[in-house]
Amino acid sequence: MHRKLGYTFLRTELNLLVPPLGVDLAIGEEYKDKTIDYGQNKLKILAKTKRVGETVPEHLEVAIKYQGIRLSYLSPIFDVIDVSELTEYIKEKPKSDIRRCIWYLYEWLTEEALAIEESTAAYTNLLDDQYYFTSANSRRHSRTRVINNLLGNKQFCPMVRKTTKMKSLAKRDVMAMAQHHLSALSPFLDTETLGRSVSYLYTKETKSSTEIEKEDTREEKTKKFFRVLKSSGTQPLDKNRLLFVQNQIVQNELKDTDYRAKEIYVGTTRHIGGIGEDIHYIGPKAIYMQSLMDGLLALHEMLMIENTLPVMLHAAIISFGLVYIHPFSDGNGRTHRYLIHDILKSRGEKKQNFIIPVSAAILQRQNEYDQVLESFSTSIMAMIDYDLDEDDHSIVINNDLIYLYRYPDLTEHVEFLYDMMECAITEDLLEEIVFILKFDGIKQIINQQYDLPNQKLDLLVRLLLSNHTISKSKQKLFTKWLTAEHIESIEKFALEKMQQFDRIIEQSNNVVSEAD
Repeated sequence: MHRKLGYTFLRTELNLLVPPLGVDLAIGEEYKDKTIDYGQNKLKILAKTKRVGETVPEHLEVAIKYQGIRLSYLSPIFDVIDVSELTEYIKEKPKSDIRRCIWYLYEWLTEEALAIEESTAAYTNLLDDQYYFTSANSRRHSRTRVINNLLGNKQFCPMVRKTTKMKSLAKRDVMAMAQHHLSALSPFLDTETLGRSVSYLYTKETKSSTEIEKEDTREEKTKKFFRVLKSSGTQPLDKNRLLFVQNQIVQNELKDTDYRAKEIYVGTTRHIGGIGEDIHYIGPKAIYMQSLMDGLLALHEMLMIENTLPVMLHAAIISFGLVYIHPFSDGNGRTHRYLIHDILKSRGEKKQNFIIPVSAAILQRQNEYDQVLESFSTSIMAMIDYDLDEDDHSIVINNDLIYLYRYPDLTEHVEFLYDMMECAITEDLLEEIVFILKFDGIKQIINQQYDLPNQKLDLLVRLLLSNHTISKSKQKLFTKWLTAEHIESIEKFALEKMQQFDRIIEQSNNVVSEAD
């Protein structure tokens, strides 16, 4: 029987309402550390030679050493920890890096000082940037001699771990990748062609973002979102801007003048054993809206000023942060996806004149999107205590899990957004532009040699792009203007034109792959 350690021990010992970690911790009887499967997670078993005490502070130290700094665990731990015991434990080794970090985090999270004299030790970083993405604008705390390099602030502080995948993704500049692909096509692109492509992609992004919410995509429902999406990156991101965006994308009766003042949930009506609500997610209590959103916007402003965190990380943590805070009565999902574009544009070059239709990529991978959202929401739903009035759809939250909303781990969300952006570049941005280039090129050649009505000419080109050939039955549609020999000739040069652009894209993809 392995003895549980660290957060794994503290979760049970202190009866914490916290989600399971990806790796639990224990100590075994062997002389080497090992990691084994443990249900859906992993269990790291330390060698017997690594002695660990029985007290809560001792387990806290081993937790940080082997399982990392987890603010969503530390906040509820500090609410119930024996302060005298913690104080004496830190004073035993006042120059220990880990113990000073515990000391700093206790005072930072609780805003209460421990009875310990100011440290004289050398400064130490709170987070090891070998394992976490950190702030370039670190803050020195002279009392504990700890350098706070967390990404966020006390009101909202997401964590992004440097997993093997994340370290690889962070080296990629998806906007530069898109620009590279467009540069390969630049000899064939003119302002009018690019404008048509971008207009279509804005429309596609608008409809896709709405369809993700399973909402009506009629023109009157989407035209305002289209306009606000085209204005992304042109205004500073603050509370007023967010409210303006929300007002543009919801019906009049759902427009907010402030952050929501009521509890909110996301659910669907079910018809099993009677009508009821199947709740997928419950947002944080309304009383925390102002502080959470102040924290989110302060983090955004810091990242804008620093301008060092990869822009995709910036876009992911702010956009997913907003959707989990759920600050509005309606429109949170579309505002979340608007923010992705807003931040990419705000941090991008002014000459950037294209949009990457990430919502279209997400729509094609709805299950993956749902899984990423559930990586956060499932843990909330497993621990939250609530009462639902199904007559008026109001909800009362009976326990307080604010620390889970304030300090989320968004590593998987950043990875997901990188994947979606790369899919959107190759499968939507390029495909649409290349389609238009192929269409225009083939149409121009046919129009120079044959006299077809424009409607028939467009139909002929679309058939060629879809099938590379014109079937015998379809040829009858054009016999008034074209012979079989004419169509055979058209098929030949149309195929050459399509292959020309396919080769350009293949070469461009190879260059990007080699750069990675």
